Amino acid sequence: MPPSDKVHIAPIEDADLPGTFKMMSLSFGSDAPFINAYFLAHDTPAGQAQGAERLLAWKQSSPDSQFLKAVSTRGGEEIVIGIGIWTYMVEQPPQTLEDAEGEEDVRKYWPREEEREWMKALWREYVKPRTRAVVGSKGKGVCVLELLAVHPEYRRLGAGAALVNAGLSAADDKGVGAVIESTDAGRQLYEKCGLKCEIEKMNFDVGEGFSGKKTPKLCFMVKGASGAS
Repeated sequence: MPPSDKVHIAPIEDADLPGTFKMMSLSFGSDAPFINAYFLAHDTPAGQAQGAERLLAWKQSSPDSQFLKAVSTRGGEEIVIGIGIWTYMVEQPPQTLEDAEGEEDVRKYWPREEEREWMKALWREYVKPRTRAVVGSKGKGVCVLELLAVHPEYRRLGAGAALVNAGLSAADDKGVGAVIESTDAGRQLYEKCGLKCEIEKMNFDVGEGFSGKKTPKLCFMVKGASGAS
């Protein structure tokens, strides 16, 4: 039975996270360098269990992060078909992976040195544009879409747009802008939701030691505060 065309947005429950992480892994596949580095082996049972554990820890420790799910129905049962995580940032984001995750967890989640150093290098570059956005807000902060994924089998039902617009509405309520690090696949959706590309290709200066690695191809997109000129 096909899913209902109706999609609604609700807060994610802790019990949703294992299945939601698996859905996220399917959504990104293997061609997402940042996700692949941040959630190692996310397409394996062990990687998915660890990923769900990390999302749960994030959800429970970050009151400024809003974990949202897009829900449809099939056969009379609700199914989660999308996830969106928005964070309201007034302070600058952690500038190093150790600051973001903690020394102990960095070694736990990236036990191999090469993978650990690669993720550290990516993180340093990844947070630079959003840091400038937070600083540029002059204390007001910005809303950051940290993660968006829709199940591949349930696209074109409006789940992605609903998850994006929920965060943009929250930003409008706060009177602040919003930022997104967008893949090529997501850019058209974000543009339809009113965001504009500020940095066409984010720079990842990871150093000569990683010259053979595939870096993320991301566009930094922004939406000004509601009513801003």
